[in-house]
Amino acid sequence: MKSYDLNLLPQKINEGSITTKQAVDCISSFVIQNYRVFGLQKYDEDFRSDILVSLLERGEHLIHLYNPEYGDFFSFLYCYIQSLANSQIKSFANRAIQEKINFEEGIKTLEETNSLYQRYNSQYLEETKVPYAPKKVPAEELSQALQQIAKSTSDKKMLVLALKSSFYITDYQISRICKMYRFNPEHFYALVQYCKDSINRKAQRREMFQQRRNFAYYHHKRYKKLIDNLQFDDKKAYKKETLNRFVQMEQKHNHNWQLLNQSFQNGLLTLRPTNKTIAKLLGICERQVTYYLNCAKKDAERKEAENSKICKNKEL
Repeated sequence: MKSYDLNLLPQKINEGSITTKQAVDCISSFVIQNYRVFGLQKYDEDFRSDILVSLLERGEHLIHLYNPEYGDFFSFLYCYIQSLANSQIKSFANRAIQEKINFEEGIKTLEETNSLYQRYNSQYLEETKVPYAPKKVPAEELSQALQQIAKSTSDKKMLVLALKSSFYITDYQISRICKMYRFNPEHFYALVQYCKDSINRKAQRREMFQQRRNFAYYHHKRYKKLIDNLQFDDKKAYKKETLNRFVQMEQKHNHNWQLLNQSFQNGLLTLRPTNKTIAKLLGICERQVTYYLNCAKKDAERKEAENSKICKNKEL
């Protein structure tokens, strides 16, 4: 295929002689065979493969973006390939900068923790920075220590609530609970960390759903803006077809955004350990954990009702 044949692809799509997928395949084959035309010979094969993958992913979007009023399709394709290459270079540069920052932070941390007269081997500076990993206490030891504490007190509601909200509990709340039950803060920190570790997978899934929600919201606003711009542009070619496609995409992303928001409001993937995990640590059954949670909920509702009653009496 030559550049002249490449310029005829949008016309053939509009005539219905070829599909959009066939046009994307023709464009990809042309780019692979003539990568020197697009200035890709100065990059390695992995870089060219990434460019090709990006082109295949955005091929249909590329054809719809083309406007014949501004020039030939080949010129548009050349500029698009150059923009993909620049985006790839920027991502590599950002990654290199982040690695350099991590390396400099490692050096700075080492200089702060070592005295000026202490000698150290410079070869360790070339190693990657290892994140801080606290010493983990086995679950059996934690369970035994907590069971002894639980036996010595009758009211376990605060203890159950603290473990249930381990992902959100603060240092101040932990210190108050330790004073209340009179046990070592380090042991309780280990218990909270154990509960947090049990919901790591749930936290990763929640983060993934949040990214999907943000992605849907971004494209919902993006397509809405494109629709507004297109409605006031009388010179836009293929206006009706493009407008219908933008409306469908905006409705799709808006539906996904609203659905994920509603799911989060209904308690999708709440970051709290299971009753089974807490029951195992306390040495009680899951029913007792549920009972303590219900008691705490009733106490909170009763206090809220009393406070609202006091406020109403003050107003009167």
